[in-house]
Amino acid sequence: MFSQPRYLNDNLIGFTFEYFAKVLFPKENYLFCPPGAAFVISHEDDHEDLFDTLNGKDVSPKKKLLFFPVNDASDTSMLYSGRSQGNHWSLLVYNSDTKRFYSFDSSMGSNYRPALRLAQQLSCVLPVGEEGDSDGRNHSNKNNNNDNDNDDREGKKQEKPSEKKPVVVVKSTKVKVTEVKCPQQNNGYDCGVYLLAHAKAIAESYPKGMKLESCFEHLSKHVDAKSATAMRKQIPKWIKEVESSARSGDGGST
Repeated sequence: MFSQPRYLNDNLIGFTFEYFAKVLFPKENYLFCPPGAAFVISHEDDHEDLFDTLNGKDVSPKKKLLFFPVNDASDTSMLYSGRSQGNHWSLLVYNSDTKRFYSFDSSMGSNYRPALRLAQQLSCVLPVGEEGDSDGRNHSNKNNNNDNDNDDREGKKQEKPSEKKPVVVVKSTKVKVTEVKCPQQNNGYDCGVYLLAHAKAIAESYPKGMKLESCFEHLSKHVDAKSATAMRKQIPKWIKEVESSARSGDGGST
């Protein structure tokens, strides 16, 4: 499972993302979204279920950086099959400071459409636009108080407490995904490893002032074929660490 030429599946990527969040970067205001949740968000058509998933995973612009695994699978049956159906992984990152989405794809351009679809779904809770632009995902709530006041004055029938208002999703029409130049895999099976290596390098260096738009030089120093191999060897060590911690009574790291 860990050795070449095997793919990393969604369970291993999910474990590693959780390890990043709880062990490597617990003090950083980051979100590492599990692959399964990212896939559900990308393909969920029911507005209420979409918001439930987003809220349940704490997807919020209050986070400084949000990391999402992107898979090119289009068959939603993978949600119930227990195994991945797609052929390629890449990384989508949302920066709350710039209000932009950035794609890091080790096979440049291969996952652009899946990344854009995910970004469009996320835009109902993550504002997009130029820095300082409060692009209105909340426009639908504008003047709600005034409307209610008018209703009271005009003596209109008030909504019954038991009546549930329908969930209305307002997605931005401005959503764009910036494809960032990044290190490329030299084989057909390391996409998941590069996803993790890119995420780790970005999470480590962003607090030091690295800009996502122009980070190729930095990523090139930390992400390559050798580091991909090292990541494959490191994941089982992290798993053993968590298992050992759980057995010793610490409850585990993840």
